[in-house]
Amino acid sequence: MTGGADASRASRPVGGIAAVVVAAAVWGTTGTATHFAPGVPAFVFGAVTFGLGGIVLALGAGRGSLRAVADPATRRWVLLGAASLVVYAVAFYAALADAGVALGTTVAIGSSPVFAGLVEWAADGRRVTRRWVVATLVSVVGMVVVTLARSEGSGSAGSGPDASLLLGLGSALLAGLTYASYSWAVARGMHAVSGPVALPGGASVADRASLPGERGLVGAVFGLAAVPLVVLAVVGGHASLGVASNWPVFVYLALVPTVLGHSLYAVGLRSVSASVATLLSLFEPVVAAVLAVLVVGEHLGAGGWVGIGLVVVGLAVLAVPSRPGTASRR
Repeated sequence: MTGGADASRASRPVGGIAAVVVAAAVWGTTGTATHFAPGVPAFVFGAVTFGLGGIVLALGAGRGSLRAVADPATRRWVLLGAASLVVYAVAFYAALADAGVALGTTVAIGSSPVFAGLVEWAADGRRVTRRWVVATLVSVVGMVVVTLARSEGSGSAGSGPDASLLLGLGSALLAGLTYASYSWAVARGMHAVSGPVALPGGASVADRASLPGERGLVGAVFGLAAVPLVVLAVVGGHASLGVASNWPVFVYLALVPTVLGHSLYAVGLRSVSASVATLLSLFEPVVAAVLAVLVVGEHLGAGGWVGIGLVVVGLAVLAVPSRPGTASRR
């Protein structure tokens, strides 16, 4: 019995890692999907994706979404997660517009694991491990190499450090921070839902049924975030919304990268910390780069494939299970 329980506990982190990696792979299809709806402003994609997808997630969770907002154990994590998600959607696409796709994506996605580690250190007192530091450095370097290779392959030229570029870099850093804070808030909300129940008035473990559940938590976060994002899409992107040929792309982005991807990501956060999850999400640009070559027709030279290899190595460093007795030294 003890051996079976230990095996079950050991399998949970592996399953969580797999869920986050699959989610990152799904997110990596986003850029290729937008290629089939030319002329749509970048912020409209973000607003529609998270807005429509958030509504679907909230409705799918049913009353659990309402309970997650009303329950004191999860309310603050829902509010923090939703606020972070809204700011992330706006800041990320602002970074792409002002700093360019290559630089904006590199800074936003590459900085999120660092911010996640800092958030957990400041809020939870969690010390980052040597393995996390090594994996982060290797994967972020690989991410930079992949992005620069794609930029060179597309023939884009850099511009001077003007005010627009500085604003874009600031937006990218804000996107990295809010993505990390979203991950941390959802992870804390998951612990409040699935961990030991300690409710006011001496409630017992049997009262767990009254908690909103993990689907309710995710549905509440995305449902609240959807409200301002839908308004943004309608007000700022009404011209793009009126083009019927854009809607297959909108629906795909809402249902696959948002609903499926973030549902898997939430599953991963049950057993994987936010700092680890944001690092694993660096697999997203790897998938995006490969699809850009195979589907869109972009060129990715030897440097790009070296960068992909570095990201995979970084993920492998993180994913390999620790040997018994070494966790305390890491």
